Amino acid sequence: MQRHAVAGRAGSSLGRWFGGAVLAVACGWSPSALAADRWVTAEGEAAITLPEPLQAKGIAGAVLACAEQKWSLRLTLSPETAAPSGEAAAKLFVGAQVFETRATLENVTITVPVAGLAIARMKTGTRAKITIEGVEPALEAIFPLRGSKAAIEAAEPFCSKRDMSGYERIGLTPYSSYLLEAKELRKDEIELFRQATAAEPIVSAAKSVLPDGRSLLFVELCGSSWYYGASGCNVAAYSRLSDAAAWTQVYDAEGADLYLDNRTLVDGWPNLIALPKKGGGDEVLWAWDGEAYGVSDGDAVATGPGASQPESRQ
Repeated sequence: MQRHAVAGRAGSSLGRWFGGAVLAVACGWSPSALAADRWVTAEGEAAITLPEPLQAKGIAGAVLACAEQKWSLRLTLSPETAAPSGEAAAKLFVGAQVFETRATLENVTITVPVAGLAIARMKTGTRAKITIEGVEPALEAIFPLRGSKAAIEAAEPFCSKRDMSGYERIGLTPYSSYLLEAKELRKDEIELFRQATAAEPIVSAAKSVLPDGRSLLFVELCGSSWYYGASGCNVAAYSRLSDAAAWTQVYDAEGADLYLDNRTLVDGWPNLIALPKKGGGDEVLWAWDGEAYGVSDGDAVATGPGASQPESRQ
């Protein structure tokens, strides 16, 4: 009986689909036309084919791709458009926000870096406009964003990781030998989490000991994207000049994959690089400001990875 019931539901669904398909054909539609305004993710790849532009000047199509956790738009020029070369200013408009960047022009393809915040806006927007400035003729296109959220989230797991071999990874783990110390330092925040969520956070820790004896202790609390944001986690860091000194909090931000750049020091403290836990976001460089870590305007990841560095202690 159960199998017949399932078959009945499937048959009913098939009938509704067939009827809808007949109606679509009668109206002059086709399956490809029905999907033409949606974003399509390449199976097993971090690449998404955008639908045809709603309006365009010189641009025929686009692919949104991710590599080493960075997104870029690859624009294909129309056959009648003369192929420029070099670099040009570009603007990406998503809703009311404008993202300024630089486009690389090569043959019939234009590559435009897309910021992580722009990717987030695309997921919830209705249309996006890209313009390439300083070229003749003018190049621009408006793309619909229907289905962009599902397509981007399907592609994110396939985006390759950045090469961080030249940096010290902060290996946070709930099995750290510093866990009791970490929980004591974060006891107030742990209690606030309990009150807000009626649950216990997952606490992880890692310690980095610098060559001159000073150290950094990192404490991660995870358990709620509602409470902590998209990553579901929060990370705090504490510093001290020696084992006899007290810990001082010097960093507090949403959960991220953290790395130390021990080649770049400010007052003896290494730069801290935060990479998003999910694919396609922007890395953030944190530098010592004399008292704690603050966001820096410099490039987070150097072009050359340099020599490898030891992992943090657990």
